[in-house]
Amino acid sequence: MAELPYPRLALIADGFTDDARADRAATAVEAGVRWVHLRDHQAGPDEFEAAARELTARLRDLARDVTVTVNTRLGVAEALDASLHLGWRGPSATEARETLGEDILLGYSAHEEIGVEGDRAPDVDYYFFSPVYATSSKPDQPPAGISALRSFCRTAAPTPTLALGGITPERVRACREAGAEGVAVLSGIMEAEVPVAATRAYLRALGELA
Repeated sequence: MAELPYPRLALIADGFTDDARADRAATAVEAGVRWVHLRDHQAGPDEFEAAARELTARLRDLARDVTVTVNTRLGVAEALDASLHLGWRGPSATEARETLGEDILLGYSAHEEIGVEGDRAPDVDYYFFSPVYATSSKPDQPPAGISALRSFCRTAAPTPTLALGGITPERVRACREAGAEGVAVLSGIMEAEVPVAATRAYLRALGELA
């Protein structure tokens, strides 16, 4: 299993252009999250960039060591000196490396087995594999399950994989035993009744909080 050179808990700050959602992300960082992934499929380019600038500055004020990844929007990642997360739409890993530099952290969203050649196996530093479990954020997408996660982690190795989709603190251990180096969480924190308590529960499950 590859060693993850960044936090094992990634917060998917979906809809972060909304002030209340941005506040949730900031609260999670105050509680110990050190990786925030900025995603908002509904936001226009200007709205996304303006909100990303504001929230990134805020998060970096709260924690100097916070990792910020931008979902697919290459120009925003470049402007903010942030990392970039890729998918089947948007820029390629090659384009991202050429624009952002070889040392930039690149990730990729995968939903099935990856091939060993070509575009199906992009030159990235980590994968999000989803959905492992049923998730309210994608109710129409059937869960892949732990067996699929285990198979994916073996195929992706030595590139680290983070499990995403329906991950609760109680399910972290199963994901880790399946080979995931960490977990990515959306609803478990962004929709939690008490985001601070939820964040700490995930960190404890990952062994990052006593």
